[in-house]
Amino acid sequence: MEQNGSNNHNNMPSDFYSFSPQTESKRKTKAVRSTVCAQVTGVALFCVGLVVGLLIGIYGFNGVGKNEIHHSNQNPTQSKRVDPSRNRDSNTLMPTNSGTKDNIHSHKPHDHGHSHVPRDSRKTTPSTRDSHEHSHDHAPVDSHGHSHAHDGHSHAHGHSHHPSNNIHESPNIESTLPQTDTGLDKEEESMTCEPCKWTYPVDEETKPELFAPIKSNEMVKAREALYREQIITVKPRQKLAYNESYVQSMYLFPPNKAEALEYLDKDGPFPGRYVTVMVVEGARKEPQLMKYKVGPLEGDVENITVTPLLKPNEVPFSNRPYDSIETRELIITVMDALYRINPMMQECFDSRSPYRDMSVMPNGPFIHNGERTSRWTAGLRGLGDKDFDFLNVLPLNGLIYHGGQDPSKWRVYNIFYLNQGPFDTVEDLYEAYNSTSLYKIRYPKGTRELIKEITFPKRQLSYPVRPNSDRTGAKTIEPTGPRYKMRGHTITWLGWQFSVTTTQHRGPAVFNVKFRGERVVYENALNDIGLLYSADGSGQDNIFYTDSTFGLGESKAAISDIDCPSHASYMRSVMWNPVAMRGTERVTICIFEMDAQEPIYRHKGDDIEVGMRNRYLVARYPTQLGNYDYLIDFQFHLDGKIVTTATAPGFIQASYYNTLSAFYNPEEPGRNPFGYRVSNDIIGPIHDHTFAFKVDLDVVSEKNDFELIHWKYGDVMDALKTTKKENLTYPNYFFHNQTRFVEWEHIKNEKVLDIDSKNPKFWTFVNNNAKNYWEVSRGYRLVPMHSGTQNIQSDHPEFTHISFTEHHLTVTKRKEDEQYVKPIYNPANPKDPEASRKYVKDMVNGESIENTDLVAWVALGFLHIPTSEDVPMTTKVTSGFTLKPFNFFDSTAVFDMPSHAVGANKTLIDQEPAEPPCLYVPYSVQG
Repeated sequence: MEQNGSNNHNNMPSDFYSFSPQTESKRKTKAVRSTVCAQVTGVALFCVGLVVGLLIGIYGFNGVGKNEIHHSNQNPTQSKRVDPSRNRDSNTLMPTNSGTKDNIHSHKPHDHGHSHVPRDSRKTTPSTRDSHEHSHDHAPVDSHGHSHAHDGHSHAHGHSHHPSNNIHESPNIESTLPQTDTGLDKEEESMTCEPCKWTYPVDEETKPELFAPIKSNEMVKAREALYREQIITVKPRQKLAYNESYVQSMYLFPPNKAEALEYLDKDGPFPGRYVTVMVVEGARKEPQLMKYKVGPLEGDVENITVTPLLKPNEVPFSNRPYDSIETRELIITVMDALYRINPMMQECFDSRSPYRDMSVMPNGPFIHNGERTSRWTAGLRGLGDKDFDFLNVLPLNGLIYHGGQDPSKWRVYNIFYLNQGPFDTVEDLYEAYNSTSLYKIRYPKGTRELIKEITFPKRQLSYPVRPNSDRTGAKTIEPTGPRYKMRGHTITWLGWQFSVTTTQHRGPAVFNVKFRGERVVYENALNDIGLLYSADGSGQDNIFYTDSTFGLGESKAAISDIDCPSHASYMRSVMWNPVAMRGTERVTICIFEMDAQEPIYRHKGDDIEVGMRNRYLVARYPTQLGNYDYLIDFQFHLDGKIVTTATAPGFIQASYYNTLSAFYNPEEPGRNPFGYRVSNDIIGPIHDHTFAFKVDLDVVSEKNDFELIHWKYGDVMDALKTTKKENLTYPNYFFHNQTRFVEWEHIKNEKVLDIDSKNPKFWTFVNNNAKNYWEVSRGYRLVPMHSGTQNIQSDHPEFTHISFTEHHLTVTKRKEDEQYVKPIYNPANPKDPEASRKYVKDMVNGESIENTDLVAWVALGFLHIPTSEDVPMTTKVTSGFTLKPFNFFDSTAVFDMPSHAVGANKTLIDQEPAEPPCLYVPYSVQG
C-alpha cells in the first residue's frame, strides 16, 4: 500500500527488507539481493580481520617470552628442584616453599608477566590520564592546560606562551636540581627468565653440639638410668600417684664453661651432654623434690652416672613447683566443691554446672602459712572447654589446701563471694546465701553465650570493614632462599654464628655468639618473668607469678605466618611429658631474615648517594603461659648489634567489677586505685611484667671489665678534672664556660644499677687487654629499652621470690654454681649459703669484677595499667635491651658487604645484589 506525503521517500516500499513473494520487477529484486550480499560480505571480512589482528597482537606481546621460558626449561641443570631428601636434620623444619602460597603468588608468571617487555612500553605518564582515568593520545599539556602539537607531531616539552615562575620551566633546571641517574632513559636490555636459584639452609652437622636442646633418645637414656638407680618408680603409661616417684621435668644441664671453650676454640675433648632431672620422690619415707645431673648421654645407659644436686630434704615435698598433674587435680577438687552448691551457681552465674560452664584458675603463691596452699578464682568459659579464661572472672574465690600425698584429703576453704566472707566450706556459703541478707548477684539468662561471643578474638561482623583490608598485605620474601645456614641448632649468617636452645623451665637462650670469628657473648638466656598484681578483690589482690615455676619452655607450636613469617625455618625441641614419661616433640624456634624496610645507614648529597638496607636475622621463640603469650627475639644485625626483646600480647587477668567495694566511687564509677573498668563486669588490675636475662659477655675473651660512663654537665674545669688532677690551667678557647662532658668510672666490685634518666650512664663491658686501631679498649655497651621500675619494698611478704625485679642491672663475677637468677622451687631455708640456692640479690657480695669473667643480670619490663583497648586482647608491648659495639671495631662494621654507592658525576661504584626476574620453582621439604 502506498503512502502519500513526506513519509514516502523515493517511493520505496514499506516492506523493503521483507522479501515478500509478491511480483516485482527483476531489476528491483536483483538490486536488493546485491545490497544484502555486500553487507554480509563486509561483516565477514571485518570479523576475520579482527581475529587475525588479535592473534598477531597476542603473539607480539607474549610470544618471545614464552619462547625464552621454553628454552630455559630445556636445561635440566637450571630447572633442578630442591631434593626434599636433603633435609637429614630431624630437628629442622623448612616451609613447604620459600614462603607460603602467598609467596608462590609473588613469583608466579603473572606477577612477572610483563618482565619480557621493555619497561618503556609499560610506562604510564601521569599526563596521559585525565581525572577520569581516560587514556588520551593528545600531546603533553603545559602549565596552562594547552596541548601543543605542531605539524602533526607530539612534542615532549610544552612551551608556555606566558612568563612563569615554575622552576620546572627554567632553562637551567638540570643544573639547579641534584640529579640521580635512574637509568630510565637508557636502552633497556632484553631479559631472560631462568629458574630462581634457591639456596638450601640446612648443612650436615660436623661435630657434636654442646648447647642443643635435649633430644628424645637422650631423655629415654636418662630415664632408664634413673630406673637402674631405683630413683623413679613409675613406668611409662602408668597412672601417676603422689606416693610414687616420677620425673617432673628434664632439660639440658649447662656444660662447664672452661671445658666448653676448650672444645669450641681449641678442638679439645667433647665435654659430654648432661641433663638436669627434677624428680618428685613421693615413694620415699620422707617425700621430697630432688634435682639430679644425669650423663654423659653419648654412650650406653650402663655408663651414665646420676649425681644429686640438692641436699636431702632441702626442698620438701610441699615446696615443689607446680606440674600439670597437680594442677589438673587441683581444678577438679575445686569444681567438685562448687558442684555441691550447683543451684547457687545456676542462679548466680547462668551456669548449668561448674564442669560444663565454669573455669578455675589457681593463683600463686603456692605456699601459705607454711603449707602447700593455693588461691583460686572461678570464672566463666569464654574460650571453650580446653583453654583457661582469665578474663571473665567471677566474684567467687578462696583457698585450697593441696599438701600431702592423698588428694582425697585436699580441701577448699576460706571462700569469698562478692568480697563477703570468709566461709570455711562451700556448704557454709550456701547456707548463708539462702538464709541471710548476703548481697547477691544474678547474671541474666544467656550470659554464658554472650561471653563466648565477646571473648573470642575475631572480626566483629557488625563493624564496617576497613577499606582494602580484604587485600593481601605486604610480606617479606627470600628471592634466592635463606642466606643463613643451619647445622643442627647452630646458625651462621653474614658473619654471625651462634647456637640456639631452650629449656623446659627457663625458656630460650643463645650460646657461643661470634661475629666475624670473635666471640662477644657466651650466653644470653631468658631466666624468668615476674608479675605482681594489685586489685580490689579477695581473689585477685597481691597475686604474683614467677613463670619459670610453671615452665617458660613448655611452648606450644608456633602459629604459622603469625608468630613467624611464611619464609621462616623452624627448629624442633623436646619437652618432658611426666604423664607419658617421655619427651614430646614440638616446633618451637623459628629462624628468618627480616627486612626492616629502612636504611641501616644512608646519605644523600648534591653529587653522591650512599646507603644500605637494614636487614637482620631473628631467632624467635613463641610461648604461652596461662593467659599471656610471649615472643622472645634474639636479633643479629649487620653492624654487630645484638637486640634482645620480649613481647607480651594475650589476655589480661581481670578482677571483678564490684560496686559494693569500699573503693567504689559513684562519682567516678569507671575506675578505682587498682585499675579501670574495661568491660561489663571486670576491671583490669594494675600489674607489671619483668623479664630477667642472664647475659654472659665475652668481649674478645673472658677477661673483661665493667665501666660506667657518666653523661655530665658543668664548667670547663670540671671536665678538665676528669683527665688531670693537678697543674690545671683553664683553656681559654672555649666559647662558653658551661659544657657537657663524660666521666669514666671503673667499677671494681660487684654492682647493682638502675636506669636514671636524670643522670644518664652508659653501661659498658670492655676488654682492657685488647685495643682497637685507635688505642681504645674494645667493648660492648648494654643499652636498655625504656623500662618500668619496681617500687615494692623489702617489707612485702613475697619480696624474696620476685627480688630479681628490684634492679635493672646486676653485675657479678661469673660462677658455675650461679646459673640462674633464682631457683624454681622454694628452699626450706631461703638463707641457705649454697650458691645454687641463691637469688640474684644474694650473689652480690663485694667480689672483685676486674679483668675477669662477668655476668650481667638484666631485669627490664613494663608497668601495665589495662584499659578498654586491652579487651578482649592486649596488643603487643615490648621491652628488652641492645648489645651495641663500643669501639669494638676500627670503623663502621658493614663495609665488607655490597652496598648502594653512587659517587661524583653519577658514577656507580657499588650496588646491593639485585636478582633478575626468574621462574619460581616450588619445593617441599618433609620435616
